[in-house]
Amino acid sequence: MAEEWLRPIDPTKVGSTWHKLELADFGSLFATDAKAISKPLQDKIASGDFRYLPLAGNYREQVLLDVLKRIDSGTLSLAGEEGKSRWEKGWGENRDAFIQSGFDLDKLVPKYIRPRHPVRLNQQYVLPADSEFELRWYEIFRTWFLENHLGSFDAVFEFGCGSGFNVARTAQMFPGKKLVGLDWAKASSEILEAMAKHYGWNISGRVFDFFNPDYGLDVPANSAFFTIGALEQTGERWGAFLDFVLAKKPKYIFHIEPIYEWYETDNLVDYAARRFHWMRKYWRGYVGRVEELAKAGKVEVLKRKRSYFGSLFIEGYSQFFWRPL
Repeated sequence: MAEEWLRPIDPTKVGSTWHKLELADFGSLFATDAKAISKPLQDKIASGDFRYLPLAGNYREQVLLDVLKRIDSGTLSLAGEEGKSRWEKGWGENRDAFIQSGFDLDKLVPKYIRPRHPVRLNQQYVLPADSEFELRWYEIFRTWFLENHLGSFDAVFEFGCGSGFNVARTAQMFPGKKLVGLDWAKASSEILEAMAKHYGWNISGRVFDFFNPDYGLDVPANSAFFTIGALEQTGERWGAFLDFVLAKKPKYIFHIEPIYEWYETDNLVDYAARRFHWMRKYWRGYVGRVEELAKAGKVEVLKRKRSYFGSLFIEGYSQFFWRPL
């Protein structure tokens, strides 16, 4: 069931016709040539239920009002160091479910990917036909990202790896590759240790704190760093991690994150996302700082693409890729 604060919407009363995300739409959202998307992914897109109803009028206002009331409720947790125990508890729940299920990888799905919610698409709210719409979209996006960006590296490090959901998929696709998952919650390392032992993958877990980076981490020459929905938790205190990355000089850094500065200020759906970012003290300023370094000739920005797709509250899948020079 959806949360009590979110009023349900009857799709038979919305009044709009069903739309569907097609291959060309995925290409546009990923910022890639749709024809270059691999055939297995094209088949998944074709067979998946990516239908949705655009919300307008009273239903759009209902969702906006519910979202804004939730933001103003004072019940939302805040990003920052004080949230560590919350993440330890959350990833601990994933760990226990994963082990008790006999190492079922579906038990690693983060709980912040919520089913049965409207989602945001192209700066509007839409009501999906599939209750797992966001998760199915993300699975395709993630596989596309991994296929096209991480295959050539000898070692790959995911910072803020959480439940190990992304590490597991990376290991499935590149079984011989050295993979390291890093997170400040000890439960994350325990998940990866159990995963490595059960599946025989070349993965390891390590405790890592964005606010106090471990410079003892060994980073081979041909390495990539990536984050997915993790740096949001650093607020405006991302400087220590950026200094760490610049010192370690991986070959490439891939960030898939919600980026506050890329929302428009004169769009109501974007405004709600900005309010959510601000209220929860999510990260701000990092992208601008890296772009300053690029102007100074110290790094190169490789890609900046707003996702235009996301959950009820934010667009969590924008791409910001760069490399040290």
